[in-house]
Amino acid sequence: MSTDRLPWAVRFRPRTVADIADNREAVNELRLWLRGWERGVPKERAVFLHGPPGTGKTSSVHVLAEELGFDLLEINASDYRTRTRMEELIGRATTQNVTIFGKRRLILFDEMEGVSGHEDLGGISAISDIIKTTRVPIILIATAIAEDNEDKFRPLRDKAIAIEFKSVPTMDVVAKLERIARELKLDAPPEALEALAVHSEGDLRSAINDMESIARGKGTVTVVDVEGLGKRDRQEYTPAIIHNIFAAKTLFEARRAINQAYIDHEELFDWIYENLPLILDDKRDLLEGLEALARADVYAKRARSSSYRLQKYMFNAMTGGVAFSRTRSEGLGLRRQVMTAVAKLGYPQSAFSAQETASGLMVKPVKYMGDDWRRVNDALRGVGATWVRGGNGWAVPYVRPPQLKWRYIRTYHSRRKLQAVAAKVALKSHISGKEAVSEVIPLLRLMYRDKGMGEATTAWLELDEDEADWLRG
Repeated sequence: MSTDRLPWAVRFRPRTVADIADNREAVNELRLWLRGWERGVPKERAVFLHGPPGTGKTSSVHVLAEELGFDLLEINASDYRTRTRMEELIGRATTQNVTIFGKRRLILFDEMEGVSGHEDLGGISAISDIIKTTRVPIILIATAIAEDNEDKFRPLRDKAIAIEFKSVPTMDVVAKLERIARELKLDAPPEALEALAVHSEGDLRSAINDMESIARGKGTVTVVDVEGLGKRDRQEYTPAIIHNIFAAKTLFEARRAINQAYIDHEELFDWIYENLPLILDDKRDLLEGLEALARADVYAKRARSSSYRLQKYMFNAMTGGVAFSRTRSEGLGLRRQVMTAVAKLGYPQSAFSAQETASGLMVKPVKYMGDDWRRVNDALRGVGATWVRGGNGWAVPYVRPPQLKWRYIRTYHSRRKLQAVAAKVALKSHISGKEAVSEVIPLLRLMYRDKGMGEATTAWLELDEDEADWLRG
């Protein structure tokens, strides 16, 4: 089949390690483990790759197998759930480390989350027994693994090295989309690609699929197109998880939310942080909740640098610690944030009505707003609101996704101007760009209040009119 007819996620799959977006540490750890088999059978005969979808887990295995000369036997674990079927498929492959063609064998069990429930325990125990005696490297892949006693993967985790693949950073997703857009000659402005990257939530494969669904047949991608994409299932389910955490009465109830979440713990941390002031509207509760999250962050950093087992303390703090902070709050934080946002624009509270609904607040202007609508819309979007067409108002959910990335998109042009001006200041002043941003540009903004000094500075730095207007503020 011609590559032009392949799905873009397949057509632009990584071919080398350099093509893999982010997760360099995880890929390098996997490579070192595979190289260790050159010296014989190591102590750990399997690795367990885990992380959100679209982060390069399977692609990394394919790339490294090709690079290191392995013959890859790939198995969709959800298709072979029982011990009998697993043993029929594998046969003696795990005891014969070289194929008839002289290549070393590598076995990959993908989509391990499909092996679930009591009827599948035979399949899990079969894989566990295979790992004990295998003479070839075995790689397991799942979206998430837990650390509690109820985790179905515990018999496998005890025999495998856990390697975590994290969500791909937004700008790495943007860089990949830019390369694809250039190759396909798409009309895709940077702000549209950033919107795609944010919408994907670190899932590179989904970002590529979304871009293909928008651009196929017309060759263009716009921010409006991206905003028309539906929210992903895992994000729609996350608000219920947040409610479960804050409503938990015991540590067990709060911790259980970790296993129910379809997002990784770092993204869940961001969701909790974003919604903390909405649910904990009492200042004393909010302080205790923030301190619990601060402890969770400390444990997370120590877990990455020393012992993976410290993560359980992070989970305790970010779930139970936060839940137990809610003792005095009345749940009025959302209404307070909405009214503060419109008050900053100079409106009295009486200019808007805020009605409770099943999913959040419906905020409506009392009078026609005319040209001022856009200003209010921008302010309310900052607190998670969306305009409801036909409803003549904004819907503000009780639980909202982290807003930092969308704020990042809205400041796209300003940040580009900052980078351009900083580069010119650094060149003229013989300093670094970082110093230009932190030390010089704040002074330039003051100088531009004087028309004469502003004009002289514009000429000296050779700024264009847009850059000068940006400095004038």
